[in-house]
Amino acid sequence: MKSSTIVVTLALCAASAICSAQAAPSSLPTHPFVSTSGKAQLWMRPDIGEVKFEAGAQDPSAETAASQLQQLSAGAMQLLAEHGVLQADIEAYEVEKKTVPMGEQQPPAYSMGRLFHARVRDLAQWPALMAKLVEMDHITSISSTFDRTDGDDINTQLMAAAADDARSKGASLAKAFGRKLGPVMAIARGPLDQVGAPYIEQQPGREARGSAPQTGSYAVPDSIPYSQTVNAIFVLR
Repeated sequence: MKSSTIVVTLALCAASAICSAQAAPSSLPTHPFVSTSGKAQLWMRPDIGEVKFEAGAQDPSAETAASQLQQLSAGAMQLLAEHGVLQADIEAYEVEKKTVPMGEQQPPAYSMGRLFHARVRDLAQWPALMAKLVEMDHITSISSTFDRTDGDDINTQLMAAAADDARSKGASLAKAFGRKLGPVMAIARGPLDQVGAPYIEQQPGREARGSAPQTGSYAVPDSIPYSQTVNAIFVLR
């Protein structure tokens, strides 16, 4: 009786495993496939720069701190205007206000800050502007990036070139094994970490550009990289 019970139990377990395997979706495509990647890159001279910085003031009096921040903000706006930055290319965000502990038996001080984001279209003004901005008191968190006004068109062209590169590599791989490259079944701008529905994991395809300015060196870079990478899965015929 005990032996019979064991046999029945094993049979039920085997049936359950088969059903589960049939019910679970396959993690692999049902067709033969090849995965490949393509890349295209260009180095181009920038024609626009962006700078972000924060203006801050601190005082035991909220009114005084607000007045100092207002004067500092006006000075920053004037500096940008003097270096050819248009009003429409300046974004001044909302004022941030918080209290800062000053020590035992002392009331907290009020700290106020405002973030600025400016687009500099005349890069001939860039070195002098950055030098003056760095010299200003109570201006912190300065960071800068460079780009091109036709950057979107450049990336569109690079994406097409990267796709051609991936297709060419896939065709070469297929030919090496006596097969032909079929239609594309999955694409991604980032790495294909695993093959399974939907077969892809999307990642940003555009390289970050720009860096924080270094003291004493505010020159515009001669060129900046534009890069696009594409990964694809093709059917093999």
